[in-house]
Amino acid sequence: MYAKLFARDASIVAAAALLWWLVSGLSADPGAVGDLSGLVAGVALGVCALPVHEWGHFAGARLGRSVIRPATSLRALFAFSFDSKRNSRRSFLAMTLGGWVGTAAAVWIAYALLPDELLASRVARGMVLLSVLLVVVTEIPLVASAYWTGRIPPVETGRPRGSEERAAA
Repeated sequence: MYAKLFARDASIVAAAALLWWLVSGLSADPGAVGDLSGLVAGVALGVCALPVHEWGHFAGARLGRSVIRPATSLRALFAFSFDSKRNSRRSFLAMTLGGWVGTAAAVWIAYALLPDELLASRVARGMVLLSVLLVVVTEIPLVASAYWTGRIPPVETGRPRGSEERAAA
């Protein structure tokens, strides 16, 4: 399932990159066409920060030898679920750090590689910085809690295995 989920996310990133290539240059022009192309291309590219962040988590989880399970559907936002009951604090921190490395890579791409003169670049940078804000607000408190208490907070995504049977009973 991971290969399918990766192909899904790689397709999203490729489509955003193609859209960027086709229309971002128009965002240098003043007027409605420049504004609309900058908004569309910038948002599309900025949204790619999420899969980069999530696959960073996946890489960190694998490097930390974490117990994880793949999403059960291609419609799932997250590619995997981390088992907070069966993993160590060390594996939790490795998984978390991987996501942060992914976010740092997205920030670097946005600021080092995108041309400053395009509205599309500024919109993409804003989207990437929004993802940084979400990381700070949602993940830093979880890491602080794990660090201070020694326990991993529940971070599972999706329904736990077997929940369909319990819900139907």
